[in-house]
Amino acid sequence: MRMALGRILSVTGALAREQSGVTLGCVLAVSLVCTARAGAATPERDLPIAGWLERARLSPGNVVFEAKLDTGARTSSLDARNLQQFEREGKAWVAFDVAGSNGHTVRIDRPLVRIASVKSALGVDETRPTVALGVCVGNIYRVTEVTLVDRSVLDKPLLIGRLFLRGRLLVDSSRRHLLEPRCPLKTLR
Repeated sequence: MRMALGRILSVTGALAREQSGVTLGCVLAVSLVCTARAGAATPERDLPIAGWLERARLSPGNVVFEAKLDTGARTSSLDARNLQQFEREGKAWVAFDVAGSNGHTVRIDRPLVRIASVKSALGVDETRPTVALGVCVGNIYRVTEVTLVDRSVLDKPLLIGRLFLRGRLLVDSSRRHLLEPRCPLKTLR
């Protein structure tokens, strides 16, 4: 975001040049600070660009979904059916079914990471089981927290949030389907 702000301020600086020398100096100074700070944290210019809709692959299960990349959501969310919480070796686990883009359904068992309190897409406060899953978009693979919920009323079965996106992908909200999942197949235990 800081890099984007730096770019916006750079354009504003070019426009302000015609207005007055004082405004130009202030805007360019802020632009340089924003750009320098952004470069120190993460080289955004080197990150792959993804559209707001992309195909993503989950592990375990190696199921492919059409996913919405949502910079407004902190955690990712998956359309999970037939949720069952149980104990395995004294620890809480969750079993659930997911159906990929090809209609193939897979049963996945994962340790429960936490119960998350979230505001749903419909504006309702909810609690959801959260698990760690491997997510692949383009050639970017990361194990990330994913909340499990029935998303059948929503358009996309998988929403990928900032915990996955930050520092890994830039999202162009005017484009879609720029990347295919190309990560090596991984087995998450």
